[in-house]
Amino acid sequence: MLKKTLPALLFLVSIAIYSQKKVATDFQYKVTYNLTYSLDSTDLENKKTEYMVLFSGDGISSYSSRAKLLGNSVILKGNTANTSKSALTDFQYIIIKNTKEDSLAYTLQIVEDFFYYKQKLDLFDWKLHEDTKVIKGYNAQKATMTYSGRDYIAWFTLEIPISDGPFKFNGLPGLILEIADTKNHHVFELHSFEKLNPKIPFKTNFKQYIYTTKEKLKEVNSRYRKDPYPFVKNLSRAKIKITPEVHAQYVKMFKARFEKENNRIEKY
Repeated sequence: MLKKTLPALLFLVSIAIYSQKKVATDFQYKVTYNLTYSLDSTDLENKKTEYMVLFSGDGISSYSSRAKLLGNSVILKGNTANTSKSALTDFQYIIIKNTKEDSLAYTLQIVEDFFYYKQKLDLFDWKLHEDTKVIKGYNAQKATMTYSGRDYIAWFTLEIPISDGPFKFNGLPGLILEIADTKNHHVFELHSFEKLNPKIPFKTNFKQYIYTTKEKLKEVNSRYRKDPYPFVKNLSRAKIKITPEVHAQYVKMFKARFEKENNRIEKY
């Protein structure tokens, strides 16, 4: 149930249900990026890859990992169906950009609850350069900026009139085809661009989400990742019971794994 809130989450997060109308559009374009990334700053040679997907419509876009998209049908069904089991991915969030409201919504599911926070779209102070190159047959121009502790180089094309890109990136005169931080810890490269026929209908209702802040959502998610048991032990369908000794072993394992994910794309 989307509105069912676990007591542990209520204790950790002071939030309110944000009243907002439904968001709906027909996606006209699908952009697939190949993301190469290093999650552990102590082992930067250990790189991973995932396909990330950006759907774009009339002023609305949705961005997520392809695995998350395949494993989470709820985002394309307007939150009218149960969420299927998430596919394996390091990126459980979905980002919905809305140019009509000059905002983006970062959404995240934690157990049975759906959270989101909002930010303005103009997060980036872009500097355009005269440098150009061809990417997948498109003429691209260079742009640079600094965001959340990282310096970025992006390549965008005017030949696709979409002012958008992967993750939260947006605000250039065209579509971002490539973008990477200057240390190449997070590298997005265009894999494919498709004009959808037929278009894909999209709708979501933020009244079914819990509105919070970036800081509080990060805190709750960190606690969940380090120790999921308090969040799931009271689920009616689960009825999970483990001994204190087994719980301690799980906490040690989850905490060690979480601590190796110390090189997320946003440093703060």
